[in-house]
Amino acid sequence: MKVPPKPKRGKRSPFYWWRRWKSHQYLPVKKGLLARIQNGDFEYPDLYEWAKYELHYMQEELDEFVKNYKGNEDPSTDYLYFDIEKRYMKRYNKLREDAYEVEQRHLTSLVDELSKEFLITKDEVRDIMEEFGDTTEKLYIHIMENYGLRKPNKKKVMELMKYKYGL
Repeated sequence: MKVPPKPKRGKRSPFYWWRRWKSHQYLPVKKGLLARIQNGDFEYPDLYEWAKYELHYMQEELDEFVKNYKGNEDPSTDYLYFDIEKRYMKRYNKLREDAYEVEQRHLTSLVDELSKEFLITKDEVRDIMEEFGDTTEKLYIHIMENYGLRKPNKKKVMELMKYKYGL
């Protein structure tokens, strides 16, 4: 796993202090479902990767602490060692918790949006999603080809025609 360098401390929100990188920029709902799927609004969140990076950064800082330790005892029993672990594990746990919530929100909103856009029930969408093994965009195309649009308008039909026939 290639771990990026730890970002420098910049302007951060006090509500999301555990996030070191910028979050995904979601498109507004009015842009349409296909555009939001292509933007990655329903994809697997990066937060899981960020949590793995935190464990790597923790190990780097712990190794540095052990290397520079000037006490008589084992450095892993020092309270500063535990403080480093505690700080990074707190951030790791918050990132994992956020990632779980974001992933759950993405999946439920994708099911809701697909059932609103096409003539298909939420249960049918969930069944298709369980067995479908490709990208979210291909899932959209698969459902589009097998089920009709719920409320076809000129804009949606043109967008689908462009995608399907490469116009």
